[in-house]
Amino acid sequence: MLKRIIALLLCAFTLVSVTACGGEESSEASKDEASKTDTSATDSSAGDTSGEDSNNYVDKEGYEQFLKVAAIDELLAERGYKDKGANSDYVPLNYDKMKAMWISQFDFNNVYFDGRKQRSESQFKDLVEKAYDNLVSLGFNTVIVQVRPNTDCFYPSAYYPYSHYVLGSYGKNATYDPIKIMVELAHEKGLSFHAWINPMRGMSAADLAKVDDVYPVASWTAISNMKRCAGYLYSRQEDGLYYLNIAYEEVRKLIIDAAAEIIRNYDVDGLHMDDYFYFGEVPSFDIDAFNAAKAENPDLTRQEFRYTNLNTLISGIYSAVKEENKNVIFGISPAGNLNSMATTYYADVETWLSEDGYVDYIMPQIYFGMEHSTWGYADTYERWSKVTTNPNIKFIPGLTLGKAVDGSSGKGDPYAGAGVNEWIDNKDVFKKCFEYSVNQSNFGGYAIFCYKYLWNPLSGAPIEATEEELENCKDYFTDIIKGEPIKY
Repeated sequence: MLKRIIALLLCAFTLVSVTACGGEESSEASKDEASKTDTSATDSSAGDTSGEDSNNYVDKEGYEQFLKVAAIDELLAERGYKDKGANSDYVPLNYDKMKAMWISQFDFNNVYFDGRKQRSESQFKDLVEKAYDNLVSLGFNTVIVQVRPNTDCFYPSAYYPYSHYVLGSYGKNATYDPIKIMVELAHEKGLSFHAWINPMRGMSAADLAKVDDVYPVASWTAISNMKRCAGYLYSRQEDGLYYLNIAYEEVRKLIIDAAAEIIRNYDVDGLHMDDYFYFGEVPSFDIDAFNAAKAENPDLTRQEFRYTNLNTLISGIYSAVKEENKNVIFGISPAGNLNSMATTYYADVETWLSEDGYVDYIMPQIYFGMEHSTWGYADTYERWSKVTTNPNIKFIPGLTLGKAVDGSSGKGDPYAGAGVNEWIDNKDVFKKCFEYSVNQSNFGGYAIFCYKYLWNPLSGAPIEATEEELENCKDYFTDIIKGEPIKY
């Protein structure tokens, strides 16, 4: 207890910290000093680290940020600080054919939170174990679990606040770490665990106002910092959320550092990113940064500018993951419409999928039936396959049972053209998609969106709307598509 009190006092009164926007001068000084630090000092482990000097660590800035947040988060203080590469000896559990289930924040919202508070630890464990047992019974070998949907976290973090999906609202601290439990239980069941992050989507202004400004996203909105931090966050009217502007190095660094934090502190087998990148032309999103870049290069286009920003972020995350643990894999799940990558998402997928240093796997969301007029499942699979030219990158299609849920209630796919009623008239759409997929030479498995379309997250009971669709393709899940552990 005495150590705990001393740790919290030192955290609270530490004089070594970065300024609200990252502090150009102090940040550069820290980088210079870090470059001189002996890289052998990476075996620090969890525990009482409050008495340590930041010079003892390779990631000095990370340690200083940890101290600031540990002063207000007892769970983070208890976990202690881990330095760069601290979890490099962990041997991941991955499969040559990934058979994955996406578990989104909406799937497990009521599993984390009971309507009044964070669900009790014992209740949470029971519900997660029940969900994992369901998945194993249907042949799944991987879970892709959302851990950061809105510049927030489902675990104690030095970079982002706890999510309202776990605690009901912002400005609160967790009583236990749900992700630690989920990772441990997954491995007990033979399930690979991939941590799923959303890179740019943030929270509302009202929610952000509840967040302590020791967290960068909150400090960037403080009145005294708005001039220096102008442009870091963009308020989008369509959904009322702030988005991180990755045109700035400090914003990209926040995303990258927080990704590395996951690999250091948890035995995750992969890091996963979804498709919330840019969202259309919207010049106002990054107008100041773009104009500044264009002043130096008058021929620069917005597409080139955003390609560079996103490519720098993706390659930065990839490098950070590999520096923490070379065998943990990193993948991205972009929207299925390949044509929208260049002008809506500004995602340079051709570069990601042809060169090394960006992703280990690509998981396009091929959320279409076989009869879709313009983006049929087979055609979309083939289009993405053609741009995946790097043989080191696995191709894993993502499918959704959302269309089957709609079809069961008589709702067709309004964008499918002649295939509008495919999911209404047929209960073997998934079976046809699998029949096609397993015959492709690059088929690396599948991912299904999402858990609540198959089972009730609280009761564990099957969802009637998708039972027939699943029954018709059950053999593919359990017997036809095999997955063997990868040996590292």
